[in-house]
Amino acid sequence: MSQKIPVGIIGAGMWGNVEIEKFCLSSRASVEWVCDPFEERLASVRAKYPVKNISPDYHDLLIDPRIEAVVIATPPYLHVPIALEALEAGKHVLIEKPMAVSVSQIDQIEAAVERHSNLVVLEGSCRHARLQPKFAFIKNLIESGQLGEIYHIYFSGMGQTTFVEYNPQGTWALDKRLAGGGPFLDWGVYDLSFHLGVLADRPVLTELKAFTINGLRDMSAWTDKADVEQHGAALLTFDTGLTFYYERGAGVHNQTSFETRIYGTRGGLRFQYPSWESNAVSYFYANDRPRKKILRVDMSAHPGHDHIPVVEHFLDCVSGQAQPAMPVALAGKHLRILLQIIENMR
Repeated sequence: MSQKIPVGIIGAGMWGNVEIEKFCLSSRASVEWVCDPFEERLASVRAKYPVKNISPDYHDLLIDPRIEAVVIATPPYLHVPIALEALEAGKHVLIEKPMAVSVSQIDQIEAAVERHSNLVVLEGSCRHARLQPKFAFIKNLIESGQLGEIYHIYFSGMGQTTFVEYNPQGTWALDKRLAGGGPFLDWGVYDLSFHLGVLADRPVLTELKAFTINGLRDMSAWTDKADVEQHGAALLTFDTGLTFYYERGAGVHNQTSFETRIYGTRGGLRFQYPSWESNAVSYFYANDRPRKKILRVDMSAHPGHDHIPVVEHFLDCVSGQAQPAMPVALAGKHLRILLQIIENMR
């Protein structure tokens, strides 16, 4: 393997630009190709980054024998079709979240990964979940036994704005056929990656009750097609006896902090899991009387919206120094749950 890993990036939209920048910053990668069907995006990439080759056709990248790894940062409905071609071309793959937009796509990518077991495939939802300090901190607390048996989790994260206010070019995110869903696929992959991961991924879903709703806002100023959920909630029951109340919204008539509450038989926690939120963790317990401590997570090595950890983790995986923090099979488990929630549209 060469000293620098030759990488190609497919997709130069909002998120593709993040990936291009972070891979260009890495001393371990060489961005050889960027592919995007829009010429103006390619011109912008050429002006901003030291990328060697650009093309509107990603097949130009896939047939280049020098390329060892491919990053797929297209709209979600294209993730699996391109990943299948990349694996057939013998490339390692970082596939952005959500990995797939349907159960059939999940089945396809899982089967392809089994066929190409010699190749690394990393799904991107580890970014704001498993590759930041709060994840290890909370997981270690649970595994220490201080909380006892975890019997219930509560999580709510809702906002009045939608994806297109964040990314005006991302009107595809309001089209269920292209995006797969609204906030439950945009953010839900992070939510489940974190909250099931701190339980070592042991719980298996046995029952789900949910609702989702659309039509809370008129989105016609942005696009003619806006059929993804805007708000929803689910009560998930798992084989361990764990229950999980889970609520998400984007475009909803309310605003909540990204609050998690974890309830155990000996203690409980309240915190905000995203890395850019407060590093305080409220720890509730009782000896002779009810008590509360404020614990602090050291976030100094992971400031704000830093996306470099997922880039370096992917390069570690490609070079054989690590196993994927979010393998396809686990991402598929989460997506199957989220797609079940989305089915319950009013």
